[in-house]
Amino acid sequence: MKSTKKNILFFGLLIATPLVAFSIYHWYEKNKQQLPIYGGMEKDELGKEKQHTVSSFYFTNQQNKKISTDYIKNKIWVADYFFTHCASICPKMTSNLALVQQAFIKDDEVKILSFTVDPERDSAQRLQEYATLYHVNNLQWQLLTGDKKDLYRFARNDLQIVATSGDGGPDDFIHSEKLVLIDKECHIRGYYDGTEKTQVEQLINDIQRLKQE
Repeated sequence: MKSTKKNILFFGLLIATPLVAFSIYHWYEKNKQQLPIYGGMEKDELGKEKQHTVSSFYFTNQQNKKISTDYIKNKIWVADYFFTHCASICPKMTSNLALVQQAFIKDDEVKILSFTVDPERDSAQRLQEYATLYHVNNLQWQLLTGDKKDLYRFARNDLQIVATSGDGGPDDFIHSEKLVLIDKECHIRGYYDGTEKTQVEQLINDIQRLKQE
């Protein structure tokens, strides 16, 4: 009888040990290992290679105020592209971004920037109506419009949210579900499916990790 109990205990430990080890490893991967840096290498003004960084920008927000790179200086920020007349993925993405806003509602270290792909229709007034609909905190979350070519260049060259080429002309159009996480040095640290709640939860977790770096 004692031998049987010992065998059961032995086999129980044999099965449990790898499960515990896997759980510890998964927790470490999710919470402790440093987030990767995306975007590859690029050359600076002197021709030296450096890690890709998101460059400066200058757009207009929902309050018809000019917003530049100064707004996110020394901040952790999340970016996405949307348009207010979108009836497919954008409402879900915006609702999920509202969860990010709520998670850091009193944290001035975290900002959200949503850039329109349809600046011809998305005026500052239209963006403000959309902001009201989704309870956007104007101090923390900027909905941005501007010149289409500048907006599309920023999406492709800086945030790298699409692989397609284009010049921001009349027939050019971007539609992406990606949320982009950028650190205080303007390095891209993660891409997330903004339509998936589990991905947004991971984004929130990764923002917390960046705050500890």
